[in-house]
Amino acid sequence: MDKIFHEKQEGSLCAQHCLNALLQGPFFTAVDLAELARQLDEAEQRHLTNGPHKSQNMDETGYFSIQVITKALSIWSLELVPLLRQSPEAENARKNPKAQNAFICNFRDHWFTIRRLGQQWFDLNSVMSKPKLISDTYLEIYLAQLQKEGHSLFFVTGRLPDCEADRYLLTNPVSEQEARSASAKPSSSTLDYVDDDDDDDEQMRLAMAVCQAEMDEEDISLQRVLEATREEEQERELQRVLELSTRDYHITHSASRSE
Repeated sequence: MDKIFHEKQEGSLCAQHCLNALLQGPFFTAVDLAELARQLDEAEQRHLTNGPHKSQNMDETGYFSIQVITKALSIWSLELVPLLRQSPEAENARKNPKAQNAFICNFRDHWFTIRRLGQQWFDLNSVMSKPKLISDTYLEIYLAQLQKEGHSLFFVTGRLPDCEADRYLLTNPVSEQEARSASAKPSSSTLDYVDDDDDDDEQMRLAMAVCQAEMDEEDISLQRVLEATREEEQERELQRVLELSTRDYHITHSASRSE
């Protein structure tokens, strides 16, 4: 497990961590991504006529947009493809995810990578202290669960750069026992790692609980809006019926008087 390059979350730099996890090395810094975001902003600005606008590709917290990630991947001749795209390529990825090289996931502006190294799959989410082994049989279920929870999933096409972890794990796969007991080691001296799986699981549970609470609140708000809309429609329908009844009454009454 210590051969796998894994950055732990710093601020909102998940896009940087996601890309470096995918490429398995410190290939991008926040400064690099900020420069790509600036180039995108300038290109977008040239197509606008209403003056300067606030960047949608980065902010002061370290967030970077999908456009920045896409541009960064293009440097390595890699492409990010939505898993739900209606295309033969995406359909094949949905049917046989194990045949892919990597997936990039996004949930509420948090980016992370799921990647094959050797013949095994690993969740390289930077909120975890170390990579998580995903069995082949569980991969498809795991991706489906992420989609159900609201994650946007993309698969990566193109040839990923060679890396030490991939070469090592081809001949030295991680066992289930090793995955559970391995202690995480920092890939950089600037990173602070926690060596307790329970801490990771608790962090993930808390994060998902917060996200679920937010989604539940949104669902309640949506239900209220729908209920109000139905009441308005019912009110309009009642008014229409009353108007028709009143009109029919006047027509009938006028006809009776004429007779």
